[in-house]
This record gives sequence, C-alpha cells and structure tokens, in this order.
Amino acid sequence: MPKVLIFIEKGKLAPTGGPSAVCYYYLQELQKRGESKFYFLDDMNSNSTLHVKEAQMNSKHPKWIMKTYYFIKEIIKTNKLLGGNYPIVPFTKYNQYDIIHFHDTRTMYLRRHELKNYTGKVVLQSHSPQPLGHELYNVIPASVRFFVPFIRGRFEKMDKYAFERADYIVFPCEDAEEPYFNDWPYYKLIHKAKKENYRYILTGIPSCSPKRNKEEVRTELSIPISDFVVIYIGRHNEVKGYDSLKRIGFSFLGETQNNWVICAGKEAPLTRLNHPRWIEVGWTKDAHSYISASDVFVLPNKETYFDIVMLEVLSLGKIVIASRTGGNKYFEKMGCEGVLLYDTEDEAVELMNKVKQMTKEERILLGQKNKIFYEKYHTVASMYDSYIAMLEDISKSL
Repeated sequence: MPKVLIFIEKGKLAPTGGPSAVCYYYLQELQKRGESKFYFLDDMNSNSTLHVKEAQMNSKHPKWIMKTYYFIKEIIKTNKLLGGNYPIVPFTKYNQYDIIHFHDTRTMYLRRHELKNYTGKVVLQSHSPQPLGHELYNVIPASVRFFVPFIRGRFEKMDKYAFERADYIVFPCEDAEEPYFNDWPYYKLIHKAKKENYRYILTGIPSCSPKRNKEEVRTELSIPISDFVVIYIGRHNEVKGYDSLKRIGFSFLGETQNNWVICAGKEAPLTRLNHPRWIEVGWTKDAHSYISASDVFVLPNKETYFDIVMLEVLSLGKIVIASRTGGNKYFEKMGCEGVLLYDTEDEAVELMNKVKQMTKEERILLGQKNKIFYEKYHTVASMYDSYIAMLEDISKSL
C-alpha cells in the first residue's frame, strides 16, 4: 500500500457535504477497520492550515464584498495572503508521500509552486457540480465582476492548471462529467489527453433514517394521511431546477384536490409557487422525516453532477422522479427501478400521476428496490473499498 496524503485538514472534516464529508466518511471507515492507509494534513504539519486568516476589520462594506475581496487576493497573491500567514511546506515533506490527493482545484492551484519538485503522483477529485472556477465566478455579484474583469481568466487558469497537473482525475461516475463538458469547452481537450488516467469512485453515505413518522409530519403540515405528496429538497435556483419544479407543480397541483408539493431549503433566490397546497418548510435538520412522510421525491436539476440527496432518498426506500441529466443517468443505466427519469416537464407530471396511480404495495416494492440498490453500491464501506483499490492500482505506476 502506498503512503498517501489527503490534502485536507482532519480537524475540519464533517458530514456536511462535498470533500469535507467524503473525507470524513473515509476517516470513519479507516478508524472503524483499525487501519492506517492514508494521512491528512494534520498528520504532516499541524501548521499547514489551508484557510485564509481574515484580518479583523471595522468595515461598513457588506460581508459578501469583503469575502470576495479576500478570495481575489488569494488568487492574485498565491503565497502571501492578505490578513494572515500562508505556510509553505517544503517539497521534501511532500516527497514523504507516494500519492497526494487534492479535493478541489483551488487548493491545488495555491500549492502549485510546492508541487513543482514533487516526484510522486497527484490525484485530483472534483466535488463541485461544475468547474469550480465557474462556480466561484458565478456567485460574485455583477458589480464586483465589473471592477475585476480579469478574475474570470484567473479562475479559468486555476482549473486548467489543476486538471493538467494532476496525474489522475477522479469523478463519481462518467455521467457526472456532463456539466463539465457543457460548461467548459476546454474540458474536452483535458479529457481526451488524460482519458486513460480517469478513475471513478461511486459516492457512499451512511444509511439514513427519519426522526418522526409519517403521521407526525403530516399532522404538522395539515396534510391528510391519504393524500399524495411530492417532495423537493435543495437550493432554490435555476441550476437545481426549482423554476422548472414550479411549472411542474402548477400542472400537477391543478389536477386534483389531494395533490401536494413540499419543498425544503432556503427560499432564495427563487421563491415559492403561490398555491395553498405548495408548502415551504425552509431549511431543516429533519429532511429525512419529510422525505419519509412523502410518496415520491423529485430531482428536477437543469444540470446534475452526482447529488447526495439522491442517495439519501434511496437509503430511505423512496421512489425518485428525476431529470435525465448528468449523474442521474447513471441510475437508469444501472437499472435502478425506483428512479424514474424524464426529458420534459410534461413527462415529469405524467410520471407523478403514474406513481400516484400505483397501489401502496407497488410503491413500497419500488422503494425497497431503491434501498437494496443503495446497500449494494452506495454505502460508506463500498466507497472506501473502491478508494483503497484505486490507491493500490495507482501505486503500480510508482
């Protein structure tokens, strides 16, 4: 087994999504098995913080302006960050490791000078639903972009460097690359040049369970126990398909008086459909109870990477209706019977009606098949096993 450094701080791991969650699950499984197969930054250098130590400033500027300002400074001044010291780890420390595994292009770009003399293998695993530079650029307000027009090029340079420098590139599955092909023309060249060095590790999560039963949740929301409920959980924006969901919901809710739509998540930037049977519960720590109290989950993404919420729903044994995009296609290809895909909004409504017309027993059976699929392919243990197998395979090229 090669000596592997996962370039993320152990102390900052948490089951909150993205690289922090995936590495948290890796560490949990590592400790559960009593193994010592890889290391984190804390193991290498306790001072190797990756985060900018922001200066305390008495500013009247909005928080988002200051955060944008600091990040721009990070990209421009790679080694000398405004507001704090950025420790440079000698490459001799890097060379203790056979493999260094980065989990985002930004971190890798900021360490590019230290990697010049590194002789081992570099692994880059993407966790963002689109190229990270695009994602970061898109959240910068237009007013800020106007004053720093060059920043888009900087973000592009960041992503290009990381993908080109990496010896191996990791995605959950091939379908998860779709947003990269769609949003970043240069990605086609990268993929063509490095096609043999792509690896795929299916995401795994712990099994989910509701805190409350169906009756308790429906009583809270004043929904009759026998009515049909569709649920959506996620960000309320166009990329996640919330605008499309509103159009789908308008059609579906108008068909009978016993159809409902529940949405969870912060109601911004897009807001709810104005309808008495459209319920917004806001951000919640009890998402699994709401899912379990519903009849079908809808995932209307305009573009899809590989949604964790999909795995949560499968784990809970519920049917999913999802757009035929990106990582959603994987479930169709794998024959996951309780994941129903659509191409148009009309088809989505038809599928909702199809599920509604099923007997209770038919819905339970499809949900059980989804849970079995989760248990076979998407547990933390299966993800960990795939990760170790990949590291051992890469070690053959050392």
